[in-house]
Amino acid sequence: MKKVFNNILLGRFLSVLGSFIILLFCFQTDEVYSTPIKNDTKNFPVKRPLNLFNLEESADTIFNLVQKVGAKPIANIKKTRLHKNENLSSALKRINFENFHIIKIIKTISELNEGSKIFSSLPVGMIIQYSNPSSLTGGALKLNYTKTKDIFVWQDINNNYQSQVFLRPTRNEETLVRGVIKNNLYISALNSGIPEKTLLEMISLLGFSVDFQREIRSGDSFEVIFTKEVDILSNLVIQTKPIKYVSISLSGNKLNFFNYEDKFGFPQYYDENGKSSKRTIMKTPINGARLSSRYGNRKHPILGYTKMHRGLDFAAPSGTPVFAAGDGIIEKAGWNGSYGKYIRIRHTGTYKTAYAHLSGFHKNVRSGKRVSQGKIIGYVGTTGRSTGPHLHYEVIKNNVQVNPMRIKLPAGKNISKEDINSYKNHVQKILNQKIALEKSNQNKKIAINNHNISKILVLN
Repeated sequence: MKKVFNNILLGRFLSVLGSFIILLFCFQTDEVYSTPIKNDTKNFPVKRPLNLFNLEESADTIFNLVQKVGAKPIANIKKTRLHKNENLSSALKRINFENFHIIKIIKTISELNEGSKIFSSLPVGMIIQYSNPSSLTGGALKLNYTKTKDIFVWQDINNNYQSQVFLRPTRNEETLVRGVIKNNLYISALNSGIPEKTLLEMISLLGFSVDFQREIRSGDSFEVIFTKEVDILSNLVIQTKPIKYVSISLSGNKLNFFNYEDKFGFPQYYDENGKSSKRTIMKTPINGARLSSRYGNRKHPILGYTKMHRGLDFAAPSGTPVFAAGDGIIEKAGWNGSYGKYIRIRHTGTYKTAYAHLSGFHKNVRSGKRVSQGKIIGYVGTTGRSTGPHLHYEVIKNNVQVNPMRIKLPAGKNISKEDINSYKNHVQKILNQKIALEKSNQNKKIAINNHNISKILVLN
């Protein structure tokens, strides 16, 4: 009887257990809910790991960077530059870092992404902010590695050296610059505040339509709209984007050109009616030079007798940049007898141009290489049969030298009829932007004048 009773109890127990298991499976869900459990363990803040792929923004001083990463405190911040024929190790030794620290600093930089390339590409003159380590303070370095990146090295609280690449913060500024030509376009434009890269772009663009030697007069004016990228920490321009709009007024005759990208995203320039600014060959491949000898018969300055001069001579100081007069392939770049250092470019099946008496070639120039119109190919010199620094320039048509001043060159491709309305809307947007920039510049001038007046009133 007892055995039967135990069997009944066991059966009931197994039945209840089975029901519980079935219920457990029936009520499974995809989400788990929990409530916080209190415990007496203290939670210390843990510093987030450094992300080396999404670069963080740099800071203006090494002290602020130390605070940013939670490094060991520093003191007595100094500054130096990387000298010529000096590497980072020798620079650190010069500024009194001990060998023990130098080895660790070099090791942590080499562990950065492409760290081995960093040491071979540190620029001469690079600014190095630093703090020497001591028993109480940490060692730290800030290297202005490129225009857009800083390398920061620091000691953590355990005295281990860490390093990271930081991105220098920048802002884009739409800029309108105006100027009046006093002596020549190059100097006047630089004095007006146009960065040199933008100025060379402007000369290249206008070189198709303007003879810089004969058409520019004192009192002529120009204006340019371009975007500059400014380093927020130093407030210096680090690079510029292609010109949006350029205008030049020559004896009251105004030429306007607008940037309108082609289907490949490259900037092309047209006037307000959609006509291309380009010609097959630029009128003059040099800026700021004086036309010293024309095409035709002349008494040769060295040989002493009358001889046909089959080109144009432009007198200019040695080292003045010489531009490619058109797109093409470099046929020759080297010594060429009485021509001295010489470049010849084939532009089409019809036209070639030649440049002689150069002092040297641009580093990218060599025979067989393609060159773009307006790019620097060499520099004025006095090599070969020459009495002084100048550029001898030839235009060769069907293998015969012709007068560069008299040839009529075909224009580039104009805006198509299908795209002309879209282009004119684009031009209007740029002109509206020009008006806005003019107002902004005027407001800045008023603010500066009011500030100066206030200072005078206070002083009085």
